[in-house]
Amino acid sequence: MSLSNIDNDSKDLAKFGYKQDLNRSMRKFSSFAVSFSLISILTGIFANFHGGYSEVGSFIPLSWTIVFCGQFIVALIMAELAVNYPISGYGYQWTYRLVGPKLGFITGWLLLLQFLTGFPGICKALSMLISDLIFQNFDVPISSLLISVIIIWVVTLIHLKGINLVSRINNFGVITEIIGVFMLITFLIYFLFQKSDLELMNTIKTVNLSDLNLKSFALSILLGAWCLTGFEAAADMSEETKDPKSTVPKSIMYSLVSSGILGLLIIVLATLFLSTTNYQKINNNYLTDMLQFEFGAPIYLTTLFFILIAIFACAVACMATASRLIFSMSRDSILPKSKWLSFVDKNKSPSNSLLFIGVISTFFIILFEKIELITSVSSIAGYIGYCGIIYSSFFLIDTNSTTKIPKILKLIALIWCVFVVLCLLLPGQAVDGFDFEYIHAISLIVFLIIGYFVYLNKNK
Repeated sequence: MSLSNIDNDSKDLAKFGYKQDLNRSMRKFSSFAVSFSLISILTGIFANFHGGYSEVGSFIPLSWTIVFCGQFIVALIMAELAVNYPISGYGYQWTYRLVGPKLGFITGWLLLLQFLTGFPGICKALSMLISDLIFQNFDVPISSLLISVIIIWVVTLIHLKGINLVSRINNFGVITEIIGVFMLITFLIYFLFQKSDLELMNTIKTVNLSDLNLKSFALSILLGAWCLTGFEAAADMSEETKDPKSTVPKSIMYSLVSSGILGLLIIVLATLFLSTTNYQKINNNYLTDMLQFEFGAPIYLTTLFFILIAIFACAVACMATASRLIFSMSRDSILPKSKWLSFVDKNKSPSNSLLFIGVISTFFIILFEKIELITSVSSIAGYIGYCGIIYSSFFLIDTNSTTKIPKILKLIALIWCVFVVLCLLLPGQAVDGFDFEYIHAISLIVFLIIGYFVYLNKNK
């Protein structure tokens, strides 16, 4: 990419009223990587496959496929908006410019909730895996709380060093995760072929539509709904991406399509394997138990290594997205302490936004022993934010993209996102540590009330 191309990107940004404060150095793969690592199919499938399979059994690949189709339309809409508004802050900027400042703030706040509540949850999940591994292999008990806080600040320090280091680490994480995904698929195929043809035929014959009910199917949708999200992260890094009008839309689509297809392969193969085996001993997680007890400890530990790398890369991508969203919103003076939050340091990083995320995440981890109280908000807020983005897309008249998304597809996408929100709010979904079925809805209401007071105190 020549200097003239970078200058053109800066000139395009100036048309929206902003100067080039951030370091525009991300290339095509780095743009793709930030979205792919935030989706993180290894992380999402291993965390949520058990719940989805418990609900609908062999129909879980169908649930995943339905979610993928719905998210594909959402991604098309976001790709179109990214061409027209290649600005950090993505959903906030899109809704603000197409509809108005109030919807812009609401959408921005909801998307911010998605990442501010999701980031400490990702760090906690990683810390629990590390803590368990250390204890199992060295018989040394280490507090997962301490590890969580260390992870939060390691990720923060990486970001404070600048986007080049973030990109390199994230690229490595994505390459590692892709290798891990293909290794897992290879393991599943190999062990599946050890089964007899008769077992596989019996598995196909046992599939019966009468086994489904509406609530179970709605809950099974959550496997894909929790996992196939985050593809829009590339749009939030637009001001740090070279030739964003071309690169970012492709990153959005490629990350979702590759994640959707690879995830479906894992789910189909795992479902076939589980359906041919009598799993009386399973009481924790179908996938991890299958790897540990059926495939052996070496394969389990190998896969776990790739999962650890994938979760760490996901944490890095999550902080990148959250910090750029805060930077974009505070640059427009719609958050309290906006001048402080929008500060860009010598490394051309929004350092104060990064420090704020580190502090608030540490606060959440220490204050809430059951972090699920916080993280249960993440996906719900994200999908409501998607609704705001899709609604604003109806007001896009002059488009710079080669193809204009038909309004009927936008309507389908809006209905789809509303449906997912209802599924996420459905009583009976698992929120670890809580018997109260409406804890996720109550948590969302609390954060929305906080958002209202933040809006009242903007510019202060």
